[in-house]
Amino acid sequence: MKHVTASMHRALLNQLRSEWQAVNLSRLEGRLRPPTLRIDDATRRLGSWHGPTRTLTLGETHLMSDPWREVRATLRHEVAHQVVDELLGGADRPHGSLFAQACALLNIAAGGENLGDSDEVTPETAKVLARVRKLLALAESDNVHEAETAMAAAHRLLLAHNLQHPADPSRPDYVARAVGRSSAAVALSAKLVSGILEQFFFVQCVWATTYNVHKDRMERELEVIGRRHDVDMAVWVHDFLHAECDRLWRRARLAGQARGQRGKREYVAGVLFGFSDKLKGEQTRCAERGLVWVGDADLGDFTQRRFPSMGRLSAGGVRATSALASGREAGAGLTLRRPVETRDTAAGRRLPKPAARTR
Repeated sequence: MKHVTASMHRALLNQLRSEWQAVNLSRLEGRLRPPTLRIDDATRRLGSWHGPTRTLTLGETHLMSDPWREVRATLRHEVAHQVVDELLGGADRPHGSLFAQACALLNIAAGGENLGDSDEVTPETAKVLARVRKLLALAESDNVHEAETAMAAAHRLLLAHNLQHPADPSRPDYVARAVGRSSAAVALSAKLVSGILEQFFFVQCVWATTYNVHKDRMERELEVIGRRHDVDMAVWVHDFLHAECDRLWRRARLAGQARGQRGKREYVAGVLFGFSDKLKGEQTRCAERGLVWVGDADLGDFTQRRFPSMGRLSAGGVRATSALASGREAGAGLTLRRPVETRDTAAGRRLPKPAARTR
């Protein structure tokens, strides 16, 4: 682990203070008094709240080693304990009914940050995903027509399933998953990929702000939000598109179709425009069959609660060049070629559970 210098220690405390203030203002209308914030380098605890001294502590190892979204979740967990002590009258049990009430005020689950983070798949969904896997396996075919037909059939099947089995508002099963790497400036290709996921794969995408501990700066990180099987699919499509854009760009550069960073930006944008046009065509054919996805209002509400001050990133422009045209032609020929899994496709494991906290 990187040694924490005095300046880094100050920067971490400033960022934690800013995160605490944001929670207090956005969720509690500023009703809490600022606590003493402390970084502990001699404990394995993620965090703790000590009411008598009004001290909120986070572990140094946690701060330096884990994604900032997990640090933010720990901070909110400890703020919930502060709410119990200072707004709700205190409690005999650390995680009793008053703690659950505090978590509701902060819009976090009592066991972790993400409300509705379920690892369950209904029997109907399991059957649909099994059929989708088989269809996308057919897309491995060297026969272009057969591959295109298989991908289109998989898309129609997922669309029909989402239309027939909307989420139960009384038992939301939405999850939020961060994908890719955070960065100070979001590339055009990353914005275009997130737009494709939102438009065609039944999820919502948010470019959330996060803190880069090692560079002491705020960055953007993509969160994909939706029902678990939709998020699984969208995350795989995200990784597939970025990998295919890199592969196609290398091929185009060797063929002399585009050169340099500007040429790469234009070519990759063309690939994503071409793939998007292809999906729009399938979307139109689905509409002609009466299959029209108009969105999920409950998902929108879930996302709004998670990001109350959510904004939009500008996609930026790109020139109409030969590199763009070559990329668009290549993108129009892209076919999703691997089966969707119900596990985390990037790492081959199930969705992560909320981190256990040592008390």
